[in-house]
Amino acid sequence: AGARVHPSAVVHEGALLGRRVTVGPYCVVGEHVRLADGVALHSHVVLSGHTSVGEGSEIFPFAAVGARPQDLKYRGEPSQTRIGARCAVHPHAHVCGGTAGGGGLTSIGDDCLVMSHVHVGHDCSVGPRVVLASRSSLAGHVTVGEGAQVSGHACVHQRVSIGGGAFVAAAAVLLDDLLPYGLAAGASRATVDSLNLRGIRRLRTPPAEQRAMLRAFRHLFLLPRRTSRFEQSAPPPRLALLSVSERAAALLAEVAEAAGAAPTLRLVEMLRFVRDHAGPRGLCLPSSSAGVSEL
Repeated sequence: AGARVHPSAVVHEGALLGRRVTVGPYCVVGEHVRLADGVALHSHVVLSGHTSVGEGSEIFPFAAVGARPQDLKYRGEPSQTRIGARCAVHPHAHVCGGTAGGGGLTSIGDDCLVMSHVHVGHDCSVGPRVVLASRSSLAGHVTVGEGAQVSGHACVHQRVSIGGGAFVAAAAVLLDDLLPYGLAAGASRATVDSLNLRGIRRLRTPPAEQRAMLRAFRHLFLLPRRTSRFEQSAPPPRLALLSVSERAAALLAEVAEAAGAAPTLRLVEMLRFVRDHAGPRGLCLPSSSAGVSEL
């Protein structure tokens, strides 16, 4: 079956529409737009720039995808936007295209949920299975790893990296890079005081690896272990003499020595992110009062 286009929609003759595409009333589809099979555009959707939308994705009323980058350095060069397969982009979401200074591409991976009034800035790279909740905002050049979640009204500073499986709490202001599976909260400057345990469990992470991740997180940031209301246990003293990246390298070496003792894929992902961290932003750190409860 071919595409179904409402008579009130404006679709440029150069646009490519796949099979079973639906274009609703008053939509505007630009010349360089490519819609894969099964894409559904509800009413009043605007797709512009060099934009591609993956198979089975759905875009709801008043969303703007491939919009002109909100960047003073933008000079009208071709701007690309890529939306993956099976994504949902809800009403009033705003996704900017890429710029020459950031690689020219804004991308959202497969199976993502972009809720209402979300802003995705120019040159962002959003991995698969990411949830961006209502009124959250990603500034330019932000990277979001697979399966991460950004809660409602949260703001992410430009060029920040969010690791896979991480969780940014509601109304948080994230100014620094967040390690994989970290949980960041804080309305003035977010801190990471725990891991995203609920998300880790949803991934069916084995209990032994969950405990190993908590221990590694505690040792990375020299956090005490809360064993009771009155008693706390400190990390090994040898780690206190090392930087955070050096602690991550030391913990990775320990994991390698114990290879086969327990699953470690997510643990290694978390430690490598910290060991190799060299981004323009600092690393999101715990607050001074943080402590970690063991499972």
